[in-house]
Amino acid sequence: MFLIQDQHRLPLQSAVAGEGSGVWAIVEQLAPGAMLVLRVSAARARGIPRVIWMELASAASSLDQFIGGGNVLRGSAIVSTRLDRPAEEWHLDPLSEIRVGATEFSELDRRLMTVTQFTTTQGRKFSVPGGFADRYARGRRVWHASSPAADLGP
Repeated sequence: MFLIQDQHRLPLQSAVAGEGSGVWAIVEQLAPGAMLVLRVSAARARGIPRVIWMELASAASSLDQFIGGGNVLRGSAIVSTRLDRPAEEWHLDPLSEIRVGATEFSELDRRLMTVTQFTTTQGRKFSVPGGFADRYARGRRVWHASSPAADLGP
């Protein structure tokens, strides 16, 4: 029922598409891989957070918008769709921390890289590179789970 209810039409994009056309709030994954799932709400809002799905590699560089902004992360996870496998074989990794603007040395490029660092609740750490850096930085934390139950909230 989500797709056929008029309240789920995106107004600006529908206006651009023309009268009688509708652009709906749908997410389509173009290639199997890892998706970043974020629960986002206004900084002081008590309502139900919005859930956003983004392709991990491209989303990592955009997370700096949550530093001191009007929107905050209320939860995060990585969903691995496991290259052309059925949904029963997909894997969900809730995240315990996300840091943006950190730097790491790249052996391949032999340079310092700016990265977004992710830590899962199981303790696995990985990074997504974003560009080259001139100096070392720890980065800024944009998400930190206060408890394991915090990621699973309502």
